[in-house]
Amino acid sequence: MKLYSFILTSILYFICTTVIAQKDSTKTRWIELNGYIKDMQSTYFIQKIDSNASMNLIHNRLNFKFIISPKISGRLEIRNRIFYGEQVKLIPNFGKTINEYNGLLNLSHLWIDEKSFVAHSVIDRMLVQYADEKWDIKIGRQRINWGINNIWNPNDIFNAYNFLDFDYEERPGNDAIRIQRNLNNSSVLEFAYKPGKYMDEHTAAFLYKFNKWNYDFQFLGGIYQSDYVVGGGWAGNIKQAGFKGELSYFIPKRNTLETSKTVSFSIMADQTFGNDWYVSIAGLYNSNPTNIFAASESFHNSNLSAKLLFPFRYNFYATVMKTISPIKSFNFSIIYSPEKNTMILVPVYAWNVATNFDLDFTAQSFFAEHNNTYQNLITEIYIRGRWSF
Repeated sequence: MKLYSFILTSILYFICTTVIAQKDSTKTRWIELNGYIKDMQSTYFIQKIDSNASMNLIHNRLNFKFIISPKISGRLEIRNRIFYGEQVKLIPNFGKTINEYNGLLNLSHLWIDEKSFVAHSVIDRMLVQYADEKWDIKIGRQRINWGINNIWNPNDIFNAYNFLDFDYEERPGNDAIRIQRNLNNSSVLEFAYKPGKYMDEHTAAFLYKFNKWNYDFQFLGGIYQSDYVVGGGWAGNIKQAGFKGELSYFIPKRNTLETSKTVSFSIMADQTFGNDWYVSIAGLYNSNPTNIFAASESFHNSNLSAKLLFPFRYNFYATVMKTISPIKSFNFSIIYSPEKNTMILVPVYAWNVATNFDLDFTAQSFFAEHNNTYQNLITEIYIRGRWSF
């Protein structure tokens, strides 16, 4: 709590300093601030529309960038959220659930935790960066994105994310050290280390990326918590279609011969057609599924594992997007698994109302076999407005 209060006090000081500095346009700006304020109304119903519950989310983000020198910079980003409504009351321990953060430092705070009202803040980026032509070094809370595919990323061993949580565009970060070395124009060697609080929570790995035959390839290897991990991926084109894939193989560090290994493999293809149509298809295979899926918690569960990106063995995804005009688009996605014939329908309508204001309408509808019948388990509808600054 003391650390969080100190950081917030420092932020207020920097804001005041920035405002004063901007009055003198002749001075070089050494701090930049941007962010957004969002308001999202959500309503869900189970089978019948009269069995519904609603919730409102006010979501604010502050992004600070500090220009210390031409090669050294820093970032501090804060996520503030206020939830209120009937849904908050119906989800057990809602406040504690969203307050769980796997960082080494406790940089989150639950300001209010009532039955139907929760206020929460978290610093999900706090880092110092050194960058020149050959080196790029980051120390602190950051996002280490090793994934290639758009939906499922087995190579994203540091920051696996839940793609159903569409309101978290920045995606989770971790307390880590990341060192990148540009070997030449087409190859990069990278090392990243995320310390854990306990022995089996450390993650450390190397990544090597290069270009060959007009394809981008990558290979990784290291330690992922209680496992050794090796993997790789590619990204390229087959004629006009994009073609990407990732694979990670997890080997337990203890009792290797007696414990099951885990294979996570994803593949995708996408293409843009005439008249602004876009189509994408993807698949995910996991050798050790849990087959446990709680639809009511899918949106709020941002902390997934690279070993388990989705709970089923075989998973398929398809999306079709149509750009209606420069400021309007419609997107329809389907996620399907043969396990209990699970299917998720996700239509999205996006509208850029003004230069800094966006409005979108999203639905997530879950279907599966339940009690010997095929039924709609839950449908949630979201209306979201966003003002960026």
